[in-house]
Amino acid sequence: MLCRVRGRHLIVAALVTAMAATGATVASGAASKTVKLTDEKKDVSGSLDLQSASLRRARDGRLYAVVTLAGTIKPETLLSKSGPPGSVCLKIWTDPDSDPAASPPDRLVCVTARTKRDLRASVLRQSDPGVPQRVRSASVRQSTSRRSIVLRFSQSSLGRPRLIRFAVESTRPGCDRVSCIDTVPSGGATRRFRTR
Repeated sequence: MLCRVRGRHLIVAALVTAMAATGATVASGAASKTVKLTDEKKDVSGSLDLQSASLRRARDGRLYAVVTLAGTIKPETLLSKSGPPGSVCLKIWTDPDSDPAASPPDRLVCVTARTKRDLRASVLRQSDPGVPQRVRSASVRQSTSRRSIVLRFSQSSLGRPRLIRFAVESTRPGCDRVSCIDTVPSGGATRRFRTR
């Protein structure tokens, strides 16, 4: 539990220091099959309760993720007057030999609020102990219902691995307790996704 909270602090620190960025390089190709994840309803309190997530490769080669939450999300929902901001992150392991149960993800694609009106998304790299380093920006928008966050990011920002493992995590603003974190799949599990 302590390791999980410490890992959360590193994610938050990277989000706070991430800067605005340029566009991403993409690769062409056919769209892939979608990997879908679902979560139990109301397993955590608040609008950031994860309901489902999906990941696929778009025709332009970028990876396309959709994360759906229990409640309506506005950028200001993620802001915090004290403590860490709220966030929604894809946790990604790009090394085929890594053990997600024993090692943190080496890439994160995280969404938080830039202002009360705007979201921001960044791809972060964790290669050494310490705060993850920002690799590139990711595009982010909300669905019409404002319950889903749609992310697009390049394969090159992940180092172009052929296979990744991923999970999704959300954290309520102003709270760094484990009870404020929701994950899908639950219990520290991950899902495999073939990028090409």
